[in-house]
Amino acid sequence: MKEITIDEFRQIQLDILQKVHEFCDKNAINYSLCGGTLLGAVRHKGFIPWDDDIDIIMTSHDYEKFKELFNQQKDSNLFFLDCFNDKQYFQPFGKVVNTQTKLIEAYDRPVDKLGVYIDVFPVNGLPADEEKKAKYWKKIFKIRNINTILYQKNVKSEGKLKHTIRVILFYLLRPLPANTIAKKINKLAASQKFETSDKVACSVFGYGKGEEIPRSSYDSYIEMDFEDRKFKVMAGYKDYLTGLYKDYMQLPPKEKQIRKHDFTAYWR
Repeated sequence: MKEITIDEFRQIQLDILQKVHEFCDKNAINYSLCGGTLLGAVRHKGFIPWDDDIDIIMTSHDYEKFKELFNQQKDSNLFFLDCFNDKQYFQPFGKVVNTQTKLIEAYDRPVDKLGVYIDVFPVNGLPADEEKKAKYWKKIFKIRNINTILYQKNVKSEGKLKHTIRVILFYLLRPLPANTIAKKINKLAASQKFETSDKVACSVFGYGKGEEIPRSSYDSYIEMDFEDRKFKVMAGYKDYLTGLYKDYMQLPPKEKQIRKHDFTAYWR
């Protein structure tokens, strides 16, 4: 197989995002750039120079509609992959994958259908009561931490004792299908209704309380430049970025301007 260069990789991701944008427009589905992709749009008008992925987020209603409709397209080289349609897939959020490519990540469980992708995250509601919300975050993080053990037996900078426990649990959990705990995370998050919550967040993955923003942030969307194209962004993007990055226009120190993902991509 021919290896995909970083420039090709970014171009494939942009093409996926463009097709997702067109599909969402056609089907009255809203989405927003999020995470480092949103930060890149605001601060760099494109990819953060040392970043190598694209992330989008959808309210739970739009996410479910997207999930239901996207794979019904004919003659498409794209596939929406998630823990409900692939037993090998261990993440509690979806990816739109280019099926003409193969991507190998540094995890300990293979996903045969994985190719160059963009991440698609759902945003769900949160309990209104602060005590209940704290318990919710504690519970979902506990399950999320267990899920990482299911697919990753080595974590950088983890102490010897924690590493030993992780390896033991990794092999104890090995008989379970890789998607088992990811589905539980999704169902727990879905129990918190977006439409009736004052505060919302992507709780299936990410930074926890730092992602909490008012539901009204998703009431409307604007378009923003990203690599000489225009894509949708939630109207409340400033609240979102401030929660994640604080002074988000400030560049990090040089030593932190490094690529974080570890993978190799090929043409199939």
